[in-house]
Amino acid sequence: MHNKQFTTIATILILAGCILFFTVSSGIAAQVSLQWDANDPAPDGYRLYQRVSGQDYNYASPVWNGTETSCTLNNLADGTTYYFVVRAFQGSDQSGDSNEVQYVVAGATPAPTPTPSPVADSDGDGWNDIIDAFPNDATEWLDTDEDGIGNNDDLDDDGDGMSDTWETQYGLNPLVDDSLEDLDGDGITNGEEFALNSDPSQVPGNTAPDRPLLDQPGEGATGISLMPTLSTEAFLDADGDHHARTCYQISTNADFADTDAYVFEKTYTQHLTSLQVPELILDPETVYYWRVRFIDEHNGASEWSEVFSFETITYAEAGDENRNGILDTQELDENSDLDGDGTADTVQAGLQGVITGDAFNPRMAVKRVSSNIQVGSVQPMDATLLTQAPNCPPHLTGVIGFKLYLLEDPAIATVMVYFSQPAPANALWYKYDPDEGWSVYPQAVFSADRRSVTLILEDGGTGDQDGVRNGIIVDPAGLGYSTQASETADVGGTASDAAGGSGCFVESSRMTSVSGAVYALLASFILAACMFFGRRRD
Repeated sequence: MHNKQFTTIATILILAGCILFFTVSSGIAAQVSLQWDANDPAPDGYRLYQRVSGQDYNYASPVWNGTETSCTLNNLADGTTYYFVVRAFQGSDQSGDSNEVQYVVAGATPAPTPTPSPVADSDGDGWNDIIDAFPNDATEWLDTDEDGIGNNDDLDDDGDGMSDTWETQYGLNPLVDDSLEDLDGDGITNGEEFALNSDPSQVPGNTAPDRPLLDQPGEGATGISLMPTLSTEAFLDADGDHHARTCYQISTNADFADTDAYVFEKTYTQHLTSLQVPELILDPETVYYWRVRFIDEHNGASEWSEVFSFETITYAEAGDENRNGILDTQELDENSDLDGDGTADTVQAGLQGVITGDAFNPRMAVKRVSSNIQVGSVQPMDATLLTQAPNCPPHLTGVIGFKLYLLEDPAIATVMVYFSQPAPANALWYKYDPDEGWSVYPQAVFSADRRSVTLILEDGGTGDQDGVRNGIIVDPAGLGYSTQASETADVGGTASDAAGGSGCFVESSRMTSVSGAVYALLASFILAACMFFGRRRD
């Protein structure tokens, strides 16, 4: 069996705020209208796909496409159950499906739509069925370009005409069509560089930036907080190129030779000469080593800086005297039972709970689902300090960070996050990143009562803040929602789950053409939990 490790995630679009209406009149075929929120940034357009019960979607033949965020379909057959999804497209790239909506023309009986279990793994390949493109084939789990060939056997996973081996060699993403981009900024696209067998990562004659000089924390510093700000001296480049990116690395080994000792490795476009280390990356009473590398606008990379060391504060200074990963002032009491299993949260193995100070969710808990993990720290995050981040939803609640320790070197971990009360009907699970801000997390499945959400996380990839596969997952996230959608959901309908990379959810409602009748709205959703991962080959 081939072995692929995944490190980045590609955006999956879902669609939002739609109320789908249809009318049926004697002698007139049924008509249905759909509407969705626009994606930001705007794609080239949207494509609507249709199927009927017992059939699959034909992604080669949309029933509608255009730049608008609404459409109307006519001449639907009586006595038929229709299903619809929408995809956004940009050039040759196309998003995954939105959540699916169902429309029943008079005379048809709605077919139940099963929701896949978020923890089932039929072929035992470590990839849960809900994210496995080949749930019955243990040798394959992804098909990025949807050509029917799994990524393990496909030599060009994203179908962009550049081989995976070549893209990996030069630092391109073999799971994203980047053939029209220009990595080194020399005016020649990556696809053209591939055809010419030239190096797409370097402009001939470009001078790399000067080696960075570290500033704070200084070499050998002690008593450093668990969220220190790493800072460097100014960026210098002999060519006068602009400072494009900075890569930060933190390790428990001074030589940085053992990647298993890395606790953090991220490249930023916004935090170029200073970065506050995110929550839960560092532990108390530990010596860490850090270094950085500058990258200019032509992808020229400097030498690594020299290595500085620092030691963090004690457990007592951090406020965790018993060293259990929960601040002493935030420990749950013995009466707390957020998962409702009749056993106090404080005595359950594999569960960590915390007092948050959040008015809507004053208590929350994280519980392991897969047996290959240990739940470490859980920490509430102050959402008021994060609202200025890009793409922040109008309202946030239950914003926490948690740290998982993975056993036996697995790739995937599954946990459940429990709330104090049901999540708002229109709430989605949002991921926070210091550079990119907020984004809807695609691998989140809400329970039927919306008192919990199941998360599928990947070490070093999706849902892991530290950016490196090291047996540790750090995940800051929370519930995001809008007041308008909440009020809509409270009037005659309930919203279940939707997930994706940008957007909210699609609603559907049925309106029968009967004179004087009161129209009832029936909202229904199912999870569209497909995802694309970036990966590295071993």
